[in-house]
Amino acid sequence: MAHERPTLDTVAAAAGVSRMTVSNAYNRPDQLSPATRLRVLEVASRVGYSGPDPTAASLRLRRTGTVGVVLTERLPYAFTDPGLVTILHGITSGLSDAGSALLLVPAGGEGSESLVRHAMVDALILCAIAADDPAVAAAVERQVPLVTVGKPRLPKVPAVGVDNAAAAASVARHLLDLGHQRFAVLTTVTGHQRTSSPSLFQERVHGFRDALVAAGTDPSAIEILTAADNSRPSARTDVIELLSRPRARRPSALFAVTDILALGVLEAATDAGLTVPRELSVAGFDDIDAAAASRPPLTTVAHDLFGQGRAAARLALRQIAGESVRAPRIVTQLVPRGSTARAPRRRRPGGAA
Repeated sequence: MAHERPTLDTVAAAAGVSRMTVSNAYNRPDQLSPATRLRVLEVASRVGYSGPDPTAASLRLRRTGTVGVVLTERLPYAFTDPGLVTILHGITSGLSDAGSALLLVPAGGEGSESLVRHAMVDALILCAIAADDPAVAAAVERQVPLVTVGKPRLPKVPAVGVDNAAAAASVARHLLDLGHQRFAVLTTVTGHQRTSSPSLFQERVHGFRDALVAAGTDPSAIEILTAADNSRPSARTDVIELLSRPRARRPSALFAVTDILALGVLEAATDAGLTVPRELSVAGFDDIDAAAASRPPLTTVAHDLFGQGRAAARLALRQIAGESVRAPRIVTQLVPRGSTARAPRRRRPGGAA
C-alpha cells in the first residue's frame, strides 16, 4: 500500500510545533525566528513534505499570482514577430517587477475558447484580437480584470494602443510630399482574425488610403496587396509580380503595414532589379530593431512597443488590486530614413525626362 503524502499536520507533529508555524515557515517567514524556520524546514525535508499545494492555496486565497495574455495566433507565431516579442517583453517586465507570473493563451485553433475560459489567472490581457473572436467573448464572460493591447476596443475595458489610421496617414503625407503619385499597400490577413470589425492592419490600410484620396489621389492609383502571413518570405513572394512590371505600370512608393513585410519588400525589390529608394520608396510600421539596420534603413512609424506592454501589465495589476484605471496615451512618430526619397521623374512622350 502506497504511503500517504505528508501534510502540514505531519510536519507539525514531527517538529512539535503548531500547524500555523509550519504554514508561516513557507508563506510568512518574517513571523518566525530564523532558527525556528530552519528547524521546521529540516523536519519537512526529512518527512518528505515539499511545501503547500499551490492549487489549493490559489483556491483558498482566490488569487493565482498569474496574468494571462491571449494572443491572436498560435503560440509559435508569438516568437517570430519582433513587434509582438517586444510587447510581451514589456508585459513580462511589468509583471516580474510585481512578483506576478505570465501565462500565454492562444486564440484561434481547436479548443482555444476553452483555454481562455479555464486558464487559472487573475486577469487577462487581450493582444491584437478581433472583437468578434470567440476568445474575446470567453474572456468577457469570465468577469476578471481585462486589458487590451492594439485590439479589440471593448466597452469599459482599458485599451493600450495607438491611432493606427492617423499614423498611417502620416506615411501617406510623407510620400505625397516626395512627389509620389502611384502607390501600393501591402497588408496581411493573420491566420485566425475575423474581418467583420477592422483589425489594426486594416486600420493602417484605411488610414493610408483615405489620406491619399483626401489629398486628391485617384483611387485607381492605389493598389492593395495581401500577403499570406506577416513574414518576410510571404512579402517577398507576394509583391514580386507587382515589382516586375514595366515602370509605367508599377507604383513608385509602397507602404507595408508592418516592418516585417516592408523588409520582405526590400528583398523583393533586389530580386526584381530595382534600386530603393531611387526606383521604389518603401515604408513600414512599428520601428523594430531591424528597421534601422536594414539596407537602406527603413522609413517607418515608431511607437513604444515595450512601453505598451509594461502599461498593459500595470493596468492589469492595478485592477486586480481593486483600483480604478485609465489607459495612457501612446504617441507615434514618423521616422524618415533612407528607404524613401523623391519620386523618380516620369518620362515624357518621345523619351524626354
